Amino acid sequence: MKIAAYNIYLDGNNSKITVIKNIKLPTILKTFTRKTELTPMPTKPNQPEITDAEIAKLKESAIFAEKGKTHFTARFLVIGGLMTPEKLRAAATIAKRYGNGTVHLTTRQGFEIPHIPYKKLPLMRKTLEKLPIEPARSGKCVRSIVACPGTYCKFGGIDTQGLAKDISKKFGKRKNLPHKFKIAVTGCRNCCAKPQENDLGVLGVGKNFAVFVGGMAGKTPRWGDRLPFTLQNKTELLALIKVIIDWYAAHGLDKERFGATIERIGLSNMLVDIGQTP
Repeated sequence: MKIAAYNIYLDGNNSKITVIKNIKLPTILKTFTRKTELTPMPTKPNQPEITDAEIAKLKESAIFAEKGKTHFTARFLVIGGLMTPEKLRAAATIAKRYGNGTVHLTTRQGFEIPHIPYKKLPLMRKTLEKLPIEPARSGKCVRSIVACPGTYCKFGGIDTQGLAKDISKKFGKRKNLPHKFKIAVTGCRNCCAKPQENDLGVLGVGKNFAVFVGGMAGKTPRWGDRLPFTLQNKTELLALIKVIIDWYAAHGLDKERFGATIERIGLSNMLVDIGQTP
């Protein structure tokens, strides 16, 4: 007769018992009481030690530690919420190869790939060099530009997608600011992109541009201030965005959001400084 053996793990004492198939219950019980071989349960391999400095450095590249600091989430750049099929396939490749096969869509129209083991990060970053996706902006800089589909939406009065690309091209790599700086572009008064909740928001008013400054959500939300004028062309708008970011860089305190800087100095004083008499 062929005899098969099975290992049964017992909860609570981290041990296992070898049970022989086709032996009557009294024999098994007698074996338990007479002699039982106890062996430790297999343990997980030791995880590499990750320092706080390493975690901070990864965060600058939009790679964020998850609970337990053994797995990481990588965030990627999307401008205006539009993704090409090539970028979607690239996201799927990274998610399946290095994550757990899932992709998380962020509230700012980007995407994240979660649950990447620490040891796989170097290879993932090497693979990204060959794919049409890039890490999101992170840290004290201009973040990814959010925009509604006003370019083709029936309510949109301005080319929101084109403007988002122009803003990203001109200011998307601006760093060394007091804090993060978020920009949103929306095509009509429905405000789907929430321009009042961003450090700088652009609102299409007909074919013109209204601008909000100092908005933010989060722990201490602040409704953005609408500037007391509208702009008639994109050249004027981009020039205004530049002087506003320059003013914030010059006057903001370290780790102070733009809205807090405006509260401290005053909107009217900011307007005078940037050459816009209130």
